Amino acid sequence: MAQPSNPAKVALSTAESLVKLIRLLAQSGKSNFKQYLIAPLHYASWERDYSAETSHKMMERIEKQAEDHVHTVAPLCKRLVGEALTESTSAVGNASIFFLEMSIRYHSVSVAPESLEFIAIIEPPLRKFESILTKKASEDFELKLADLTPEEIEDAFSPVDLGRKSDVVRLNQDARILFEKIKQANQRDNLAACRKLIATYLIRFADEEDNNRDQVEQLIDALQQRSASFRKELHDFMAIELFYRISRGIASSDLKKTI
Repeated sequence: MAQPSNPAKVALSTAESLVKLIRLLAQSGKSNFKQYLIAPLHYASWERDYSAETSHKMMERIEKQAEDHVHTVAPLCKRLVGEALTESTSAVGNASIFFLEMSIRYHSVSVAPESLEFIAIIEPPLRKFESILTKKASEDFELKLADLTPEEIEDAFSPVDLGRKSDVVRLNQDARILFEKIKQANQRDNLAACRKLIATYLIRFADEEDNNRDQVEQLIDALQQRSASFRKELHDFMAIELFYRISRGIASSDLKKTI
């Protein structure tokens, strides 16, 4: 289990895992959302006085100006979260995810004092929620598995049947489309997009025939040459994504998807 960090910058894996945890927190209900995200921000006195500009409008403005005024992004994101606290739970969630995604996209945001302060506030309670969620998910999975009939268990663990030609064609098309997106992200030198797309590709298509695995590995090696931490960040992202998918699958009682 990941531990709260105390870094000089917001690590990619930290930001990405907190984004997923906020999404899972939102699905768990308003009570948890208030306890593990909103209350800590209130306690840290991040709520600001009423503004005529809504948090949604603020996000649009920050997004539009980010490339040309990246040094202003973190301070504005702090104001954004403060404004969201005066609006609604969903506004706080959206603003928090937006702030984290900006720290993923821009290095200068990841090292800004406002970003480090934000992480210091929200990470400890979110990690506590993660620990509770992991334990609950494990218990729920065991209970739901115990309630299944032998036939349902066999069906849950059986491989996906792609015997129909249309299913195979659609899967191959999905793989090709995603592979093309990976190549396009590489051409744009967008490492964050490459990492996310490659992780998705490996999770979805690693066990399929004709999955371009050799080409994907060559691309990973090339990206590793450009960024020494790329492979580790890729593995971290895959672990985060799998935890998120498994948690959602158990919460929705979809054991076949979870398995």
